[in-house]
Amino acid sequence: MVFKHNRKQHILAIAVAFFAAVPAICLPIGVRAVTTPGFIVAKAYSNVFGEEDEDDDVTIEDWALVGSDAEMEDSTSDKADDKNPEKTVETEKDFEDVPKYFIYQSYDTFNRPDELLAPEYFAPDNMQFYARVAAVLKTKPNSSAPSVTSIHKGQAVIRTALGDSWSKVRTENGKEGYILTSYIQDTMVKVNSKFVVWCDTGSLTIRKEPASNSAKVTTVHKHARLAVTQVVGDKWYKVTTATGKSGYVPRSYVTRKAPPTPTPSPTPRPTKKPAAKTTAKKTAAKAKPKYGNLSKLPRISGRNGSSIVAIAQSMLGVKYKYAGASRKGTDCSGLVKYCYAQIGIRVPHGATQIWKHSGVSVPRSALKPGDVVCYSKGSICPHVAIYVGGNQVIHASDTKGKVCYGNIDMMKIKGYKRLIR
Repeated sequence: MVFKHNRKQHILAIAVAFFAAVPAICLPIGVRAVTTPGFIVAKAYSNVFGEEDEDDDVTIEDWALVGSDAEMEDSTSDKADDKNPEKTVETEKDFEDVPKYFIYQSYDTFNRPDELLAPEYFAPDNMQFYARVAAVLKTKPNSSAPSVTSIHKGQAVIRTALGDSWSKVRTENGKEGYILTSYIQDTMVKVNSKFVVWCDTGSLTIRKEPASNSAKVTTVHKHARLAVTQVVGDKWYKVTTATGKSGYVPRSYVTRKAPPTPTPSPTPRPTKKPAAKTTAKKTAAKAKPKYGNLSKLPRISGRNGSSIVAIAQSMLGVKYKYAGASRKGTDCSGLVKYCYAQIGIRVPHGATQIWKHSGVSVPRSALKPGDVVCYSKGSICPHVAIYVGGNQVIHASDTKGKVCYGNIDMMKIKGYKRLIR
């Protein structure tokens, strides 16, 4: 196209060129021009403070992703939002309106704990226990409640219910009551003792342990003498035989009563022939038994054998108690020990010890009230009594269970001892 020098054409061409070039040159400027000032300010704000979540355009960060709806519930309800400082999680609740209670343990006058639970809330039980001490069962778990029955040390009971500090138990004869839990234990109670029993059945098996199915140690027969060394529970004795074998026997098959001793027939006296005086004196001196020197015995002013008899009579009716030596209970040697202790004379506890180490021997013809009669069983002295005159004695009888009168010849006599002048 050939343009001629026409003024109007020149102006039109310049205008067309201008409007064609300006958009191409100014495109970046136009893009920037259409960006609103608010957008630019928001962009700058986000660069400084971070972007804010919009209601219609929520950005989920990686830390907030969960694998299930359940996890989403846990994360929204239980965990704090560490990314948002304005978001707080309630960690404590106010329990001021909930009443508070304090439990105090109370004790009785003997410092025994009172039960905190009512009997109907005791935990049921059905186990065998053994009394650690002699105790009294109560109608309620309270030391001031009425008594039901007494149980001795080692006695077996069934615990039927357990409270906080008391237990409900049942004895073998069906009596039920409450006892302090600290008074019972689940193992047999073993008490060291020292006394003699005799087999009270045709034959008796001694066991290795206090159980009927335990291994056999040996067998003894009726009237066999057994030395008790331990009382186990309320059904067993630990014993030692005459041959030195040791084991356990049921208490129900032995007795503390010595077997009867055959009464010896009197020996007929030979007819004495007349003899010369010198020969008779020598014979009498030779036949005369040796007795102790009475002058060595203590003399206490205002006290003599009659004083001992009076003290022994005051003990009549006191219950028999093995190893006892008081008005609460005594055995045979304990009675002698107690009576002589009242006048200041010390006597050992044990019949054999009294026979061997106390006083001096006297003949029966010289026997006086207050003397001690020592009985015989083999090589030992198993029993002693206090002579009161008229062929009568006072002694602690285990068969009768108390201090009582007896005949001087109730057993074979070993000898007679005088302890005071």
